[in-house]
Amino acid sequence: MFTQHRSQLSGIVDAAEPIPLPGPWPAGLALSMHSLDGDEGLTVVGDLLGHFKYAGERRLARPLAEALAAVLRDQPGFDANGLILHVPATTQRLRVPPTCDLARALAEAMRVRCLPNFLACTRQLAHQKEIVRLEEKTANVQGAFRVRRAEFIRGKKLLLIDDVFDSGATLEECWRMLMQAGAREVVVATITKTRYRRDR
Repeated sequence: MFTQHRSQLSGIVDAAEPIPLPGPWPAGLALSMHSLDGDEGLTVVGDLLGHFKYAGERRLARPLAEALAAVLRDQPGFDANGLILHVPATTQRLRVPPTCDLARALAEAMRVRCLPNFLACTRQLAHQKEIVRLEEKTANVQGAFRVRRAEFIRGKKLLLIDDVFDSGATLEECWRMLMQAGAREVVVATITKTRYRRDR
């Protein structure tokens, strides 16, 4: 499977262009933009993420996570202390969401603990990518997540992982739930960031 991606994988770290993620967190970073300028095709990282997320090529989790780990090591606020969590699946058809594979691989690369499936989605949601307005995206995910065991994260620093940052509404709602559950600090990271404009 990796044969068809060999050239992309060999240069994945060089293809990275760390992008700050806006939001209430003290630090947020994406490994790369998802699409090229003007939305004319995907970046190298965006293409690999598409194969990972939509084509079922789950083994791409490791190289994507390792590239993200390499970038995070050089960024302030992303030290290797604490725990790694991931945004949960928002559809019932996914027993193990791609974000879980990413979180596990990132935890291994950064040599920290991962709490898989710590956050749970409490209801079936409309697909965020099919909603345009930020207000509607925010309303769609409001109150849709819960933590399983708050005592596991109370007073701890967490790194919350998602695959793609679009409007940020889902990530913000998960961040809010973790902070309300008693986390000391939550920083966030994704593989890519879309060119969605929050002011539209």
